[in-house]
Order: sequence, then C-alpha cells, then structure tokens
Amino acid sequence: MTTSSESVVDLEVVDATPVTVAPFGVLITEEVNPDLDIPYYRGRVVEGGDIGFCYRGRASLRTAKVLPGGTAHVVWLERHLALTQLFVGLGSSPFVMVLAPPNHATGDNLPDLAAASALMFPGGSALMLHFGTWHDFPIAVNTPVALLIGNSEEVVDALHSAGSPRELDEGDVFKVSLPDRFGVALCPRW
Repeated sequence: MTTSSESVVDLEVVDATPVTVAPFGVLITEEVNPDLDIPYYRGRVVEGGDIGFCYRGRASLRTAKVLPGGTAHVVWLERHLALTQLFVGLGSSPFVMVLAPPNHATGDNLPDLAAASALMFPGGSALMLHFGTWHDFPIAVNTPVALLIGNSEEVVDALHSAGSPRELDEGDVFKVSLPDRFGVALCPRW
C-alpha cells in the first residue's frame, strides 16, 4: 500500500534468464545438465547435480497460490542469511519477482534500490536465491500461480508470528519497509 507521501519507482520487467538472474540466484528450468552417473536409470533419466539448496535448522516445504489483481506495488523487501530460499512455479502461469542483490558482505543493512530488478519467470521454472538476496513474494501476472516454496521452519515461524505487517529482524528474517526507509514503493511494469 502506498501513501500520498511516498513515490512509486517503476521497474521494467525483464525476462528471467541465467544471466539476468545470476546477481540474485539460480534459474532452474526444465533443462537438466548431466552431472551424476547413477547406474540404475541409465538411458531413461538424466541425473542433474545438487543445486545448492541450504537452510538452517529444519526445512519447510510448502505451497502457496498467488492471485493476480490489486496493486503490484512492492513495499517490503526481506533477506535471509542462512537460507537459499526456493520458489518453484507449478503449472504454466508466469510470475514476477522484485529482487535486489545481496550486500551483507559489505556490511549494508538496507537494499540497494538502484540495483533492484523485476524479473519475469516463465511457468514451470524456479528461482533459488543466493544468501542475502533482497526479495518480496512472487507476483502473479495475469492468472493465479501456484508455488512450491523451499524454506526453513525458522523463516516461516518468524513471518507467521509477526501478527501484523511490520519490519522484522527475527530468526533468519530481516524485512524492511520501503516507504518507511526510503519513501518509495517499487512497481514492476509489464
């Protein structure tokens, strides 16, 4: 939600490709590069390697359905330093994500909005975030999108127990309000 005292920064939505996704994470598609030789399935299975999903504590795999409509203004960005969060689009509906690159290694505690991007992920693809990538929840484009989300219980518990939308610095969730911190909302334009 935006207020009259904040401005909206438009972000052009660009297609998610391995190159456009690289600053933020790993694009996962139906393309599988052979990496493992498991003898039981030769000739009928191409075995890819470990994609690097990491978490602290206990894993939490859950689903969500994102509905289109309403405002696409992004007013929250969060990061996780002990989780390479995974968003898997189920079905054929595309989704958009607003992302800003990790900057915790340089001691920064706020996202670099000048480096923010809005990426369009095709249906059936996935994004695994790098540690510390700033992000909001995926946005449905024109049709509902079902997601499988790879998380940690620590992150889910912190978000669930927040009580109301507010900034968080609990567990492995550091979530900031863009209107409060920067006076802006980010709006992907497709």
